[in-house]
Amino acid sequence: MSYSAISLYPVNRLVVRNDKICNSTFKTVISGPKPWPGRLLVKGLHVRSTGKSPLRGGGFRKAAALAVGLPLLLSPMAVSPATAAPAGQDMAIGAKSTASAEFVDGRYIVVLAGAAAAAYEGETPGLAPTKPENGRKLDPGSTNYKAYDAHLRQQQRDVAASQGVTPQKQFTAALNGFSAQLTAAQAMELSRDKKVLAVTPDVENAPDYTTTDFLKLTGPDGMWAKQFGGEANAGKGVVVGVIDSGYAPDNPFLQGEPVQPLVGQAQVGVPYRTAEGSIAMLKADGTTFEGECQKGQGTGASFDGSLCNSKVIGARYFADSFLQYVPPENRAPEELISPVDVGSHGTHTATTAAGNADVEQVIDGASFGKSSGVAPAAKVSVYKICWEDTNPDTGGCYSSASVEAVDAAIKDGVDVLNYSISGNNDSTIDPVALAFLNAAAAGVFVSASAGNSGPTVSTVNHAAPWLTTVAASTFPSELLGTVKVSDGSLYRGASIMKSEVAGKPVVVAAAAAAADAANPNLCGPGSLDAAKVAGKVVVCDRGVVDRTAKSQEVQNKGGVGMILVNLTSSSEDADNHVLPTVHVNAPKSLELKSKLEANPALTVSLVKGDLTGEPPAPAPQLAGFSSRGPSLASGGDLLKPDIAAPGVNVLAGVSTIGNHGAQFGFMSGTSMAAPHIAGFGALVLSKQPRWTPAMVKSAMMTTAYPLVNADGSPNTDPFHGGAGHIDSTRVLDPGLVYNSGIKDWLGFLNGQGVDTGSPQAGTIAARDLNLPSIALGSLVGEVQVKRQLTALVPGTYRPEVNLPGFNVQVEPKTLSFRNAGQTREVTLSIRNVSAPTGKFSTGSLTWKGPRTVSSPIAIRPVDAQIAPSFSFSSATGTGSGTMELVSGSDSPIRVGVEGLAPLSQTAITKTPGEYAPANDAHNALLEVVVPEGASSARLGVQAQSNDVDWDMVVYAPNAAGGFTATQVATASASEFLDLEAPPAGTYYIVANLYSTPDNGAATATVQAVILAGDAGNLTVDPNPIVAPNGAATSATLSWTGLSEGAYQSRLSLGENAIRTWINVQVGSASAAPSGAPQVAFADRVPAA
Repeated sequence: MSYSAISLYPVNRLVVRNDKICNSTFKTVISGPKPWPGRLLVKGLHVRSTGKSPLRGGGFRKAAALAVGLPLLLSPMAVSPATAAPAGQDMAIGAKSTASAEFVDGRYIVVLAGAAAAAYEGETPGLAPTKPENGRKLDPGSTNYKAYDAHLRQQQRDVAASQGVTPQKQFTAALNGFSAQLTAAQAMELSRDKKVLAVTPDVENAPDYTTTDFLKLTGPDGMWAKQFGGEANAGKGVVVGVIDSGYAPDNPFLQGEPVQPLVGQAQVGVPYRTAEGSIAMLKADGTTFEGECQKGQGTGASFDGSLCNSKVIGARYFADSFLQYVPPENRAPEELISPVDVGSHGTHTATTAAGNADVEQVIDGASFGKSSGVAPAAKVSVYKICWEDTNPDTGGCYSSASVEAVDAAIKDGVDVLNYSISGNNDSTIDPVALAFLNAAAAGVFVSASAGNSGPTVSTVNHAAPWLTTVAASTFPSELLGTVKVSDGSLYRGASIMKSEVAGKPVVVAAAAAAADAANPNLCGPGSLDAAKVAGKVVVCDRGVVDRTAKSQEVQNKGGVGMILVNLTSSSEDADNHVLPTVHVNAPKSLELKSKLEANPALTVSLVKGDLTGEPPAPAPQLAGFSSRGPSLASGGDLLKPDIAAPGVNVLAGVSTIGNHGAQFGFMSGTSMAAPHIAGFGALVLSKQPRWTPAMVKSAMMTTAYPLVNADGSPNTDPFHGGAGHIDSTRVLDPGLVYNSGIKDWLGFLNGQGVDTGSPQAGTIAARDLNLPSIALGSLVGEVQVKRQLTALVPGTYRPEVNLPGFNVQVEPKTLSFRNAGQTREVTLSIRNVSAPTGKFSTGSLTWKGPRTVSSPIAIRPVDAQIAPSFSFSSATGTGSGTMELVSGSDSPIRVGVEGLAPLSQTAITKTPGEYAPANDAHNALLEVVVPEGASSARLGVQAQSNDVDWDMVVYAPNAAGGFTATQVATASASEFLDLEAPPAGTYYIVANLYSTPDNGAATATVQAVILAGDAGNLTVDPNPIVAPNGAATSATLSWTGLSEGAYQSRLSLGENAIRTWINVQVGSASAAPSGAPQVAFADRVPAA
């Protein structure tokens, strides 16, 4: 059974545990959040984190295929001292040394004496040169390269075989050599081989593992140096507000100097103490930030308000809802009622966005090099709203706290807000979104995470157009390990294991289950049998249970290693496991698991690094978990997400509380992507403090570059990563921008039917809102879309449209700007020519001139455009009416009919009040039986007045013997829920009166209709309907054989099943037709 208009409230809470993040959605009205059993909504963080304890350690083995910088300690071979070579002679590489050396068992790199392909000039007869000519690059696809590559590989295998060795990885381009596991004797003998230049240990060189390198922020040619003169000024004068779970005051990324009283004139970017004791700072835009370092209370009293510094210049917390709704016994023991972070999520996001520069990241004694936040010179202001508890139905990040935090951040004067917390996926008017509207109106750039519900479509959160919604992407990672199976097959995956496992038995978790264990394949606590696990590597499925808890269970039962397998394609996470672990992604993970299940005699080794010889995975790819569009808000006329940034295995700061003192850790999620964009927002506003949030968003999107697919080809699907991946090299120089502000956003909301109280803003269709993307959720005929572009770089720009299957005309055909700041309006006329209906086609609009300015386009043609319902009446059981529509196709449009079926209506009168699944003054609880064979059903609450607000919850029977609660709570007076192929059983409907204008009573009818295909009493003429694309047309509906009462039918038009409901009233409105569903008042919803 599927639901339309689904919105689930329960089980949304703050869980900073891997694979257990709640990412549900909710609906609410403009007036504020609605209560769910006496409390406010809770929302989950957008993180796929490392577990209860973020990574504390793990060695890392750098890939061995490096020639430059490799510490070739040539033992027992050595290089002779360099001397000048006689003219016309080549200088010798070196000579054999007779010096003795001690070799030990271990992994080595064996370098052969012959030239690598990049330097080979044809010395070997029959093999042509492969060295590229000056100004050219090595061509691995050439015939010459392939021949020499094969020659070197065979030579290496021959050398290795002479000592009974199998190369683990072979190198031919930059180095002629191989890596292998060698005994001390093998290493010694190979070092004496005249074909061998060197035998050297494969040392662990810790990389500078940081996204800032991939983002081209670092180095002399990076954004920091070129645009800001260095990292010390990158983001200077800007404050990044982080609404999250607090911060770790002792984290090196957030350290600073004590803030002193102001002496002389305030300087941009230099905090000072005010006379009242707060911290203030003159910002790049000329205004002043003034924040509070709020003292903790109760368990958080040790935070006395003195720990803010020149980096963290504000720290507040919003605990009222948590303290009100969560009793002390249900609060996590480690939770502190203060700005201090105990779960690491807030620390991770804050340090990613604006952590200090050049902080060395050490995990379990292993250095991962120095890193920085995206905007290291920006300041941080913390707003803690997320709380840990022990009850899955309470705690988390309360909507009320979110709104309060946004309010405080606006007053404090932040420039940027990061919000790595979930939201709804089908509305732009929830309270948090509206709070962010006002933040954006105040000049605050807001970055919000897209959600972790991918790869399912239409799961993207934060649809509001004034937000920048961020998808998660990969970046190049060498955090790899290899599963080496005894049959010779190799499987790579994410790993930071410090030790390896050699040739151990392996068991799939389901075959090692403890007695009566539920879902042993998940390796949850107590699920494995020690007798079946001891001394073995265990294969565990990803999901439900914390990933690190899985390896803990394996260790607890005597296992020596774990292979963690994704059952569907998703992220590979470099968690800090208690024993050697390799995390393998689908589809390879499924192949590996099946092989090990079918062949229990196989053994496996878990080895550091990638031994597969496969090319590195292309990057940036969209993360498997990243939520996709199209957005369910505004009928598909808003394109989300907006942009992508790194969100897989991001290394940043974590809280030491509960993490055994760890200060750094890896996390994955759109929670990690959003702060990258927040950091870029800080960089842009530091350089261009007068830009509006919409200009910042436009600059990011129009300069982005495409993500890639797994095969390296461009991924241009805007429902994956929006406009593409953030590009530091272009974001400050976009040429043109699409600007918008509060009047535009209020006009948009007015156009959505929201009473904003601002009629002067007019109405703006969602498709015409001035965004750097274009979307049409329902195209019939020809539609005009309007945009305005403002020049930052004057000149002449010409449009190029890439949208196969459509005729798109852009007027005017050129845009000429004489001066920066000028704005020009353009109109795109879009008509479907040959694109399939019912699904989105995507493309781009690019303006080419002094700069290149690109925007994604997504258009969904539909077979017809029709009203959601039609109502007719007749005095007798026979009648007819006319149904108007607009054709969206030149092909015939066939109309499918369900019904007519009798409608049950039960009158209720209630007063506004809290929801409860009961019959009381505010709620009506009714039950209805759905029989076998129903094709669909509609349950609803029909208000008698449009100025009231009824809400509804439907409890539907599920396969587990319980009920699934689905709430429908929109701003509409009435609510309806359509059920597709509902299973037979008893359904419970709760109608709750949320509000009335005078807080008085209101009347409604609880309705139910059950459809079982075409009842044969309604015809459509003509059927199919034939009309040109874009033409208005009509059809006649005729009914017969009906008794007195109300009836409903659902029509489905075209291949895409465009739906409309038909209401027919025969005779008296008070009559109940025979055969209507029996709707009766109920005492309670049965327990599962």
